[in-house]
Amino acid sequence: MEPESILDFRTENEDILAARARSVTRENQIQLAIVLVGSENPKEVEEGAAILEEIVKDTIHSEDSRVCVHYLALAHARLQNYDKSVRLLDALLRTEPSNMQATELRRVVEKKMKREGLLGLGLLGGAAVLIGGIVIASFALKK
Repeated sequence: MEPESILDFRTENEDILAARARSVTRENQIQLAIVLVGSENPKEVEEGAAILEEIVKDTIHSEDSRVCVHYLALAHARLQNYDKSVRLLDALLRTEPSNMQATELRRVVEKKMKREGLLGLGLLGGAAVLIGGIVIASFALKK
């Protein structure tokens, strides 16, 4: 998987419906949450994140917890909650410093944060130039 495509994780609607139809077991809840995290619909991504948060609170089994934290961080990144995503990944990396998936996801999230931060600054600067141009034009027209 290409680094940027980590955040482009997508799930088909049929997969979501199939996951919702399964019996309610811990494993099926984790699978449902993961499928929801891959949804195009932000509300479903949020639902998946909420399920994962509940599972993480109640989990003692380290493998389930690791998987849930990873997908929870992915969900927050997909929802553009980059700070929360990085915090989750940092917590995961404190317990598993050699986790390459978490390391790569953290790198991608940081890259996205920087890009969107610069884009935000560029848009803000562009808006300031536009407003300044309008103000100058209005003064010029009044003379």
